[in-house]
Amino acid sequence: MKVLATDGKGRLTATVGRGLAAACASLAVVLALCGAAAAQKTGSNYAFGALLPLSGALAERGKTSKAALELAQADINAYLAASGYGGQVSFAVENTGSSPQQALEKLKALASRGIRVIVGPYDDDAVDACLDFADKNNILLVSQGSSRPSLAKKGDNLFRLSPSDTYQAEAVTSLMRQEGVAVVVPLWRGDRTGDDLTVHVKARFKQLGGTVMPGSRFSPDRKDFTPILDDLSRQVSQAQKSAKGGKAAIYFAGGEEIVPILKAASKRPELAAVPWYGCDGTAMYDPIAKDPESAAFAMKVRLASPRYGEGGANVYSLTEKRIQDKTDVFPDTQSLAAYDAAWALFFTAQAVGGAGDFARFKQLLPQVCERMYGVTGWLALNEHGDRREDWDFDFWVLGNEGGKYFWQKAARYQFEPGTAKELFLGSGKR
Repeated sequence: MKVLATDGKGRLTATVGRGLAAACASLAVVLALCGAAAAQKTGSNYAFGALLPLSGALAERGKTSKAALELAQADINAYLAASGYGGQVSFAVENTGSSPQQALEKLKALASRGIRVIVGPYDDDAVDACLDFADKNNILLVSQGSSRPSLAKKGDNLFRLSPSDTYQAEAVTSLMRQEGVAVVVPLWRGDRTGDDLTVHVKARFKQLGGTVMPGSRFSPDRKDFTPILDDLSRQVSQAQKSAKGGKAAIYFAGGEEIVPILKAASKRPELAAVPWYGCDGTAMYDPIAKDPESAAFAMKVRLASPRYGEGGANVYSLTEKRIQDKTDVFPDTQSLAAYDAAWALFFTAQAVGGAGDFARFKQLLPQVCERMYGVTGWLALNEHGDRREDWDFDFWVLGNEGGKYFWQKAARYQFEPGTAKELFLGSGKR
């Protein structure tokens, strides 16, 4: 496996591919599903909404999702023109400000304009804030980024194109065991996402035969991590004694607090003596790389963090590059899932004859996804409306060349439909 790395600005420097043919099958297959309806209704305009975090903590991810939707809109409209169907697709984008409350306000604004089918919200908290209103008002949410397991419910108006955090837990614990970790000490932010993810990591690690210490939980508004790291140090010392020939390790679930935590931990030899594993919130998190002290410590403990995996097909790489060229930001996979969501909504609207028949649209969307292979892979959904197949996770670690830190791929937990899941290790070992 080649290493996929970025330079100091997050730009792609190398890539891998599985081939273009499978990805290109999506257009032909979905057109076979909805071609008759599309042929009967030409010149139609399709208006969808989008709830994206264009400011606040998630602004960079919102920026790349917006670019992905703009590219999808242009591509779909070009397809409509070339096919002779006519008509236009448009996305009314609203800024959630990385705030659940603002996301709900913007959802209501879209609803007042008659928009009932929406890409987003991007994150779990915003989805949680919006879902009750969406369910009560016949609004369909198709989130490219939400992955919290507790949001998986049958029959609601939420569909999600990112794999559940249960799969992320499966991936990171598989890497831990592969690398000889016998005892893990969790360190996590005490919110619903951190709690959910840590519960699944603990359970999965125990299933794999490992031992889990109680760990240290901190409140989201904590600024002084001294007492938390005191407790963590004690537990790590105990874990090392009980590892019985294996390794002890620290698992972190959180977000931006990772930088002050790493800086403080760098002054504690006992915390530098064990490997660290992160979550999707720390994968390719540039503030780590931009802070020399935290970056040096992250390299020392080889902090490995899973991120929803990049598609191997050439069409993924091409779309990724188009988004990066448009934004000067290396896009997350969820942004490419937003691109896929746009096409899935368009194909569904074609088959239904518009988005006005909400019940039929909601019923048909999973059927379209079942038959669609997008740039992120097969879009098939499970009974909860969540991504069922074709998910991978890449593990990212920091490297240093010429005094500059950069992110590089160290491993991949890969899933192919109909085959066993495999863990591929990249260069370097713990």
